[in-house]
This record gives sequence, structure tokens and C-alpha cells, in this order.
Amino acid sequence: MEIINGVDNIANQNDSLYVALGNFDGIHRGHQEIIKAAVKKAKNKKGKSAVLIFDPHPQIALRPEQPISLLTDLADRAEIMVELGLDYMVIQQFTSRMASLSPEQFVRQVLVERLQVKGAFVGEDYSFGRMGAGSSSTLSYWGSKLGFSVDVCPMFYFKDKEVSSSIIRSLLLSGDVKEASELLGYYFYRQGRVIKGYGIGKKMVYPTANIAANPRLLWPGKGVYLTAVNRLDGELFYGVTNVGSRPTFADHNVAVETHILDFNQTIYNREIRICFLEKLRDTRIFNSAEQLKEQIGQDIEQSRELIGLYNQGKNGISHSLQAGCSVLKSQ
Repeated sequence: MEIINGVDNIANQNDSLYVALGNFDGIHRGHQEIIKAAVKKAKNKKGKSAVLIFDPHPQIALRPEQPISLLTDLADRAEIMVELGLDYMVIQQFTSRMASLSPEQFVRQVLVERLQVKGAFVGEDYSFGRMGAGSSSTLSYWGSKLGFSVDVCPMFYFKDKEVSSSIIRSLLLSGDVKEASELLGYYFYRQGRVIKGYGIGKKMVYPTANIAANPRLLWPGKGVYLTAVNRLDGELFYGVTNVGSRPTFADHNVAVETHILDFNQTIYNREIRICFLEKLRDTRIFNSAEQLKEQIGQDIEQSRELIGLYNQGKNGISHSLQAGCSVLKSQ
């Protein structure tokens, strides 16, 4: 997949272009259906498939006073889109000029003149143009008038559950990472470089790998989670991850710290990926470090019991974690 920065930079080509439209934050199962439809049509017509994504997210640009925490950054989305078989990921800077385009101007200037699309693919709740005035039916109207097809994908349901980014955000904030992963179609994950912490875990014989919590991305609600840790020389380990503060030690800054099971190497400045499997318990204050140490021991014991179920494929999501904690393995 080729990443193209700006609609003006896509090379003029003889191939027909079929474009999935939307910001696809999270690239959940519903988003995947839209993108797969574009990829399939492009292959059938011997053309090229693409997605058009705005950066920054229009909601962040237009409503800075109402910040939105993203499910995925551009790097996450690119990785998932590669697995979906796309030819191009077109990233268009979302400027005040772009925000001012009417639906008709957006279709004529961006889709027709710049991209020369032969087909567009959207969800039924798609909106575009100034103040979101355009809808999927608006796009269909202009498509029929200007000579490109429009495929509108209906709202997607998985196991009778509606799939949407807002629902997934709510699940994650409540700590229900397991159901959120079901709707995403892959284990919810975060990644980052291991940074130095306060060394509290090491003093309690439970050393932790700490990664910086990117404030632009949404993290699961405060609590302790069973996780899988990947990108350690290609090996996969399980871990117990605390998301939140360290209330027992009167530290209320956001922290993400993982005790990696059966692992004792120093990995500062190494990039790791943490896949959230399920919540073990809420964060709570203990009367002493000794009580916390005892609880962590219980968390680890509970985790090992759950790990046995995951390794046997008996714990909800069907794909093998040995695939590397990667994306799009849960079907």
C-alpha cells in the first residue's frame, strides 16, 4: 500500500480509482466492510482501491473546545489498511479551506477533479461538506450526475450488536476491552517506547515496563488488565497492566505500567505493543505497599488461569495470540 500525502499528489493514472470515504477511526468491523467493498470492486474492475482520510480529524479541527480521544492514530490505521489489501491511503490535511467546501464543491473539486474517482464507498451515516451538510444520499445524487458510482454500506452488526466508534469508545472507557475487541475485529492495543518509572514495582519484586500515555489517544478506563505484550524480539508475552494512577502512593498522574510475566530483561527505549484482553479489577487504594504486593500476586495468579483459556482458544475471541498480537485476526 502506498501512502499519499494530499489529493494533489496522487499520480494521474489510467487505472480506475475506487475510494472509501470516512475517517475510519478505529477501523472497526463496520469500517472494514466499507473498505473491503472498495477493494473488491477495484479488483473486479481491474482498477485501484484507496481510502481518503483527513488529518487532523475534522472534529478535532472544528471543535477544539470539545477534544475527542482517537481510537487509532494514522500509523495504526495504515497497518490495518495494509492487511485489508488497499492500494492507496490518501491523507489530506484538513484545513479551514477544506472545511469551507460545500458538498457539491467537495465532490467536484476533490473526488472528480483531483482523484477522478470511478466509485465511492461510504457508510449510511456518512456526512461531508461544510458543517456536515452532505449525506450518503447527497453523494449518490452527485455521483449519478457526474458519472461515478456510489455504494452505501448499511450499519454493520456483529452478533446482533451495532458496531460504531462511539459505542466502542464507551465500552473501552467502562473497561470492557473484551467486547470492544469483538466489535473492532482485533484486540484493542496501544504501543509506545518503554520509559523509566519510579521503580516501585521493582522494589516489590514485580518490575514493570512503563509506556507514555499518548493524550490524543483513548485509553481503557482505569483498572488492572490482562494483556499480551508483543514486539520483544518477535516474542509474545503475557502481562498484567495497570492503567491509571498510583493512588496507594499518592501519585495521581496517568500511568500505564505492565508487569510482563516470565520476563526479566531491561527494555528501556524499546517499542512494545500492549494488547488488552480483559479487565481483572478496578484500581483501588491499599493501606500499605505490602497489601498492594499481595494483591498483585493474586492478579498474576488470576491471569495465569485466564491465559490457559486463551491458549486453548476458549476465551471469546477466536484468533491465536501466537500470531503476534497483530490486527484483523479475530473473525
